Amino acid sequence: MFKAAWLAALFWVAGTACAEPGVSEGKVVIGQSIGLSGPVAAVAQDIRSGLAAYVHHVNQRGGINGRRLELKSLDDGFAPPRTGENARGLAREAFLLAAPLGTPHTAELLQASAGVPVLCPFTGAERLRATPNRVLFHIRAGYKDEIARMVDQLTTLGIKRIALFHQNDSFGEEGFEHLDAALRKHGLSIAARATYERGSLELSSAVMTLAQADPQAVIMFAVTRAAAELVRRMMQAGRYTQFLTISLNGNEDFINALGEHKRGVGNTQVAPYPWNLGLPVVKEYQQAMRETGQTQFSYNSLEGYICGKVIGEGIRRASSGLTRTRFISALESMDRFDVGGYEIGFSGTNHVGSRHVDLTVIDAKGKFLR
Repeated sequence: MFKAAWLAALFWVAGTACAEPGVSEGKVVIGQSIGLSGPVAAVAQDIRSGLAAYVHHVNQRGGINGRRLELKSLDDGFAPPRTGENARGLAREAFLLAAPLGTPHTAELLQASAGVPVLCPFTGAERLRATPNRVLFHIRAGYKDEIARMVDQLTTLGIKRIALFHQNDSFGEEGFEHLDAALRKHGLSIAARATYERGSLELSSAVMTLAQADPQAVIMFAVTRAAAELVRRMMQAGRYTQFLTISLNGNEDFINALGEHKRGVGNTQVAPYPWNLGLPVVKEYQQAMRETGQTQFSYNSLEGYICGKVIGEGIRRASSGLTRTRFISALESMDRFDVGGYEIGFSGTNHVGSRHVDLTVIDAKGKFLR
């Protein structure tokens, strides 16, 4: 009897030693590093609120395979080195890492947490997609897809003089490359190119360049404040062209920054319309948000919620014997996962779950219209 008890204890200790970080009999920990303070705080808080709403929703209904979910979010202030620091700690405590915000931040996260699954980065950068990475899974379309959608729409309307306003760094250069390629497919070239320095709102030179070119449309591959400031300055100069920007700015923070100049500004969006109650996932998301005291709905928080649903389905498919390897294989089995009227699909050779791009325009009341 003593021998049997000793062997049972030995197997229990061995099993505990081999257990994955962030997984216990009754819990799975989801780690997140995101800029809850700093220049993108409003967007980051939106993303987190959607993911947290899913965690609450599933826990209220008994968890997954007998385990509750726990979300541990750390603030990185939108500073990539802090993202790396956070990731090193979270890799020891969390089963997976979810919904980082920013391209260099996601790159830091991957490097600092080697081997840990990373899901739903809020970035469309091609350099994170071009080279396959077994632990990285995207649920949003890329910047390349967003710009191609804008160009297709503009050229369909007969607009040919299309200019670019972008940040003067690798982020902005990617926008230039994608726009140049998209226009070439239509036999066109960029009508004008104006830049601004990262973190600056000194746009005098950019406004002058664009005003002189007199484009029919300006695509803004820029962060919220700079994009809004360009619209304001151009309109003050009497240049009422068509302005369009990427999903990075598809939120209330951008609308508020535009102020009285918001009407008619276009955005690409890479999540479903958050007010379309005809989609089961939107109805579920809104209910979950209300359960957590959130009454403001947005594309960012809905994308965070969908991220949670993908994580939950991966855990469910990996069954009770949950390991990171089994979880990754489970995600790769999601050929066409219906999250509720909206599909995410992965495979062993494809980790980009969606290429959905929608176009919206902001009305006079500050609402996104499709």
